Amino acid sequence: MSARRRLRTLLLLDAAAIAAIMAVALLGLGLPLSARRSLSPAELGAVAAAAAVVATLLGGWLLWRSVARPVDRILDAASRLASEEGLPVLGEGSGLALSRAALAFERIAAALEQERRRLAAKVEELTRAGRALDDAQASLVRSERLATVGRLASGLAHEIGNPLGAISGYVEIARGRLPRDADPELAGAVNRIAEAAARIDRTLRDLLDFARPAPPRLAPLALAAAVEAAVRLARVQPRFRQVEVTSTLPAGLRVLADEHQLGQVLLNLLLNAADAMGGAGRVTLSASQEGEAVELAVADAGPGIAAEHLPRLFEPFFTTKEPGEGTGLGLAISHRIVESLGGALSAENGAVGGAVFRLRLPAAPAPGGPATAC
Repeated sequence: MSARRRLRTLLLLDAAAIAAIMAVALLGLGLPLSARRSLSPAELGAVAAAAAVVATLLGGWLLWRSVARPVDRILDAASRLASEEGLPVLGEGSGLALSRAALAFERIAAALEQERRRLAAKVEELTRAGRALDDAQASLVRSERLATVGRLASGLAHEIGNPLGAISGYVEIARGRLPRDADPELAGAVNRIAEAAARIDRTLRDLLDFARPAPPRLAPLALAAAVEAAVRLARVQPRFRQVEVTSTLPAGLRVLADEHQLGQVLLNLLLNAADAMGGAGRVTLSASQEGEAVELAVADAGPGIAAEHLPRLFEPFFTTKEPGEGTGLGLAISHRIVESLGGALSAENGAVGGAVFRLRLPAAPAPGGPATAC
């Protein structure tokens, strides 16, 4: 017997039971009337039988409409899911239809919850894949630019380096031959030529360092000591003398890095912060360790970074400084150095204003811990 036929049989039995109860109730009410000879026993039996039939039909119809039909729809939907989607929602073939419908509903709810979790995991996976694709694309663009910069640097080193060396040599000769009472304007012109030549030389050297960086020599370093050394170097610069540095570095943080290259990156970040604040303000340094990485945050109190500048901040020759105040290579070189160290350098605007540069580097093992291959 199918589940639907068993359900209908059960409902009819329920209706018959209701009818029997009504018949008994009518007989109980009709006995006093029969005792008063208002109804004969035959008439009383006929009334009870008619009431039982009416109750059976009415109860069966109501139960079929309110119970059987909804259960049929649930079972039909469960059957379609079982056949089309392969979901085992119906359970075994035995048992009452109501029990099977309840089990089907529970299993559908569980399957939907499982599908929701699977979909959420898939969305997260696709999000991570999208971020990785964006990073790979950005890395490819940087590689193409680096190749272009490398060719440019090689050409400049030959075409500019030699004439620049000659200019510097002639300037030194001119300085040596100037009399002590030489015209101040002439002496100033010679000095400005020397300064301009030195600036071109620095730019050319930065370009060569960017195009052909030296391989890092990794070693465990105390982050606090590296930061302190960079701050001491920054203090020598006139633009940093009115800058207040607040450092909250936990003791014992160690990173795996090249001491010279890391110092170059830290000094560049500190001087950039001073430039952003116009030479006066506060720079806040904080650090924390997350698993196998150490993150150092350098936050300034400047105006922050314009949204349209954030994507281009680490591009070669991109700068927001006034002409003559920057080459646009400092952050690009720092970014490349950090990548060569196995870390990452990023920038964002602080929650209360200013810019925040985040430097992530591999954490070095604690002294006495397992050695790390460099």
